Amino acid sequence: MWTNCNEGNPKIKTEKAELLQFYSVIEVKMTHRSSISLEKKLLMINKVYEGKKKKKDIANEFGVLPSTLSNILKNKEVILKNAEDLAINTKRKRLRPCHFEDIDEAMLKWLLVARGKNLPLCGPLLKQKAKDFAEALRHHEFEASTGWLDKFKSRHGVIQKTLCGESADANIENRDEWVTNVLPKLIENYNINDIFNADETALFFKCLPTKTLAFKNEKCFGGKQSKERITVLVGSNMTGSEKLKLLVIGKAKNPRYFKGIKSLGVDYEFNKKAWMTSEIFTKWIVKLDKKFCDQNRKVLFFVDNCTAHPKDVRDKLRNIHLAYFPPNMTSLLQPIDQGIIYNMKQHYRKRILTNILTQVDEGNSVMAIDLLQAVRNLSNVWNVYVKPETIANCFKKAGFSKDAMQIPFEHWDEEVLLSISDLAALQSSFKKVANIEASFDDYVNADNGVQTWDNPSEEDIFNSIFESPAEPDNDEHDLTVEELAETEEALPTLIQAASSISVIRTFVEMRSDVPINVFNSLHDLEAFIENEKWKTVIQTKLTDYFK
Repeated sequence: MWTNCNEGNPKIKTEKAELLQFYSVIEVKMTHRSSISLEKKLLMINKVYEGKKKKKDIANEFGVLPSTLSNILKNKEVILKNAEDLAINTKRKRLRPCHFEDIDEAMLKWLLVARGKNLPLCGPLLKQKAKDFAEALRHHEFEASTGWLDKFKSRHGVIQKTLCGESADANIENRDEWVTNVLPKLIENYNINDIFNADETALFFKCLPTKTLAFKNEKCFGGKQSKERITVLVGSNMTGSEKLKLLVIGKAKNPRYFKGIKSLGVDYEFNKKAWMTSEIFTKWIVKLDKKFCDQNRKVLFFVDNCTAHPKDVRDKLRNIHLAYFPPNMTSLLQPIDQGIIYNMKQHYRKRILTNILTQVDEGNSVMAIDLLQAVRNLSNVWNVYVKPETIANCFKKAGFSKDAMQIPFEHWDEEVLLSISDLAALQSSFKKVANIEASFDDYVNADNGVQTWDNPSEEDIFNSIFESPAEPDNDEHDLTVEELAETEEALPTLIQAASSISVIRTFVEMRSDVPINVFNSLHDLEAFIENEKWKTVIQTKLTDYFK
């Protein structure tokens, strides 16, 4: 290619050097296949579905071939599933299956519980505990070697840290001391709209007034009543301007009444006891952290010290700083517990009571409440009826303000509760429906003190590996494959939906003094249906075109 007569030509020399460099780079790429981490694959998938760049440009941005990106997109379901499993370390490049999956599962659950209790752990202790689980699970061939431990730690992102003055060691003796000396330092560098609190509560979602005393007197640790409860995670910022989407935890993966439902006004999770677990909380808080990362917000988030809120989750968070209330003082310090949950339950029970009265007045039998109705009611009362002022007042009561120490507990703002006239009317209605000696307040508090989070023992962890599905309830049992594939009722058509909105608009316009937000909601619904119409038209055109 290059002749001797051209050897002295500087231009030829430069071209030759560039060509040799090009071929050397190609050779390196051909002989060295670099693995791609799960985290990097997720970023590429997100970039593609943002639709802002061409796939070729995205491949160049991440330094991979277009064919590699295509393979990643083909396997996106597997990748996303592994990403949702928060036990998987997203820095890992290969997802090799674990040989003893039951031991791995038991060890991970035990580790989360141990760290939730702030217990110091070390390699030898982990290996001994793995041997114990292996013996209990009858894996006599299992060896808890250093190699196994290294792989376990790599799979689940377990790292060694030195415990030095963790918050669990703080000896706070009373509420005033924490509110005066600790809380101001925690919140001083955060905007009041970026300070959040969340907590769980149990809810007997089917509880009717006639069952109030029975529910109130029975502990929900098992037995028949436990089938009719869910756990609800309630969260908001300090001003009440940003109420977090409710997280509802039920017992079934696919409740019967969720059939055909693809979108809910709440997030839904499940486990056999309908409790909050460390796995569910971790998944929820990491998802929330991603939202704040996208918004470029630094957030201070308060939770209580239960084992379902593991401290190690802080290692997975980038924009949320997780702060824990001191033990045994949650009832005094946690804003959500100062009346926010109670106010939400007041409105929820009020809706049930109003619905029962309507059915009675119309001469109909009282219909049982199913899980879908409960979820819809919860979403409605939380987003519409629990006011920002109520939430802000509860944060004040808990000490989240500069003048908090001047607010006596017995004289805090009564706006947290329903008005006296509302309560009087509800009490009168309650007596009309309930043939028992109880008050509306008893009805609201029917599920107070019910356990909402899991604190498993080693025996519980062992049993969970082999646990049978929960006993089916009337409406909370898992749908079969056949039931999921079928649809009991035809979905409403777009024409029916548009017609219904038109009827509602006429109804609203025939009323006086209707708030503007009602009309705004109607506009949003109409725009949504119009957008769905266009999507259907486009899809039909594309289908016809490619026939």
